[in-house]
Amino acid sequence: MSDSAAERLAENFAAGDFADRYARLFGEQAVTDSTLIELVLPEIAEDGAVVPVTIRSELDGIDRLYLLADKNPTPLVAEFELAPLVALQLTARIKLAESCRVTLVARRDGQLLRCSRWVNVMRGGCGSG
Repeated sequence: MSDSAAERLAENFAAGDFADRYARLFGEQAVTDSTLIELVLPEIAEDGAVVPVTIRSELDGIDRLYLLADKNPTPLVAEFELAPLVALQLTARIKLAESCRVTLVARRDGQLLRCSRWVNVMRGGCGSG
């Protein structure tokens, strides 16, 4: 990994404010709410340390995904780079510090598409205690 790529990752995944991280990632680019990308999360997560998430879309040409949690100490939870010809079906586990809105932004042909879901977290997964 080049120094510039490592620096970019370190900056993107740094602790900070959600609004600041969102602005740094997307700047002045238009982000459109879309039902063509799907973010599946439980309504209630018993343990914020292991929250299952599924991302799906039938759109072609999605080359990057950003997953953010507005209350996490590190707002950018995950970033995925995809081959544009890949059918999007991705499942992972994420950490959530507390109940919050999780936002997915997908980049497709230079456009940014967004969807979000609220998750109630019973026990936070990002704390030190």
